[in-house]
Amino acid sequence: MKKHIFLLTFLFASSFIVDAQSVTEIFQNSKTIYLVADDTYGVGNDWGKIFESYYDEFDGTAIGLRKKLVIYDDGKTIVSHATRNQYSIFDSDGKFQKDISLHFADPSRKPQNIKPAFGYINGLFFTEANLMGDIYFFDSNGLIVKVIRIDHGALDMLVLDDSHIAIYGSTSWGKKHRYFVSILDINTEKYTIVYDKFREFSEFWDKNNYINASQSRRREMDFSVNILKVDDRLLISCPTEPTIKIFDFQGNKISEQQYDWDQNYLSVDEQLNYQREKISYLKECLSETDEMTDKKYRERNIRSLNDLISRYEKGLNEIKEPFGMGWFTIAISGCDNIFFFDEAKEAGENSFHVYQVKNGKTISENTLKCNDYNLAITKKRLVFHNGYFYGIQELKNYGGNPLRLVRFKIEAE
Repeated sequence: MKKHIFLLTFLFASSFIVDAQSVTEIFQNSKTIYLVADDTYGVGNDWGKIFESYYDEFDGTAIGLRKKLVIYDDGKTIVSHATRNQYSIFDSDGKFQKDISLHFADPSRKPQNIKPAFGYINGLFFTEANLMGDIYFFDSNGLIVKVIRIDHGALDMLVLDDSHIAIYGSTSWGKKHRYFVSILDINTEKYTIVYDKFREFSEFWDKNNYINASQSRRREMDFSVNILKVDDRLLISCPTEPTIKIFDFQGNKISEQQYDWDQNYLSVDEQLNYQREKISYLKECLSETDEMTDKKYRERNIRSLNDLISRYEKGLNEIKEPFGMGWFTIAISGCDNIFFFDEAKEAGENSFHVYQVKNGKTISENTLKCNDYNLAITKKRLVFHNGYFYGIQELKNYGGNPLRLVRFKIEAE
């Protein structure tokens, strides 16, 4: 089983509406669903210019895909560009409108540690909370008209209604780290915690003299909490917990639903293969240290990499039985349903359960395929809305800049 890194991006809705029942029937009647790009969306856009930061690099690592995309009521869209105070606005047909940057009315006042836009509420966009806990609310010209400061970090944010935002956050809590979901009232600037879990600081590193890559991955999944909205409910799900927790927008718990499928397990062979991949990757990094010009920095990296390689190699001997990896990897809401994606066993593969919240059961198991685009399956680069999938995806076999904002129609195999 290969680990897939899911890049950051919020995705958007359209002005088209498809009957939810017909969509449900497509998923139920065909195991394989094809995504076909709508050629009328974003016609005339100069994608090479709009997404020129696709070629940005930081410390030799490409960051051009680190974008977030947010939809608001009338179908318009805003795209945040990583490491830049730059946001691109598109109309409901996907046509580029303009770029904006965040600023205060007072030119002597500068926004600090600017983060991507995370949503749209009461006519204003808002950013992810920065290191100081500041959430900037700004208009379509980039003017910051309101700032709310929270006292914790924000890992995910979700608009619930005109007054409330759900926040998946974290903070230090004595000798532990606290992860929690809160509901922020933007009028009173107070928040209510509805779910939390704690992690000992010692869990952030492996105390053994070996590393089991699968167990390390599982520990991270323990705190990969998903916040979703279906109808007038806030849903909280964690890949390693067997239930969906359901709340109203005031933070009152309504119910829990248990998944009706078994959790995934890694066989011994799958764990060994995953472990060997990590070792190969570290050895490749080690071979590149010769390119470092700073001698002290190079020697420090060599020592660290050799230590990690040794610990992973010792971990090979500790892999002796199948290992539970939870019930899913990521969750994407879609109409009355949630798509619970499994971790891909091979590059390019995907499978997911279509779970109907209203009835509390899985109605189908499916896979997505696309002939024209290399699909990145994440809730930040792919979203389902009103019968369509939308995404920031890369064209296959394209000589220029391959990044596109796409609306996909769904078709049965």
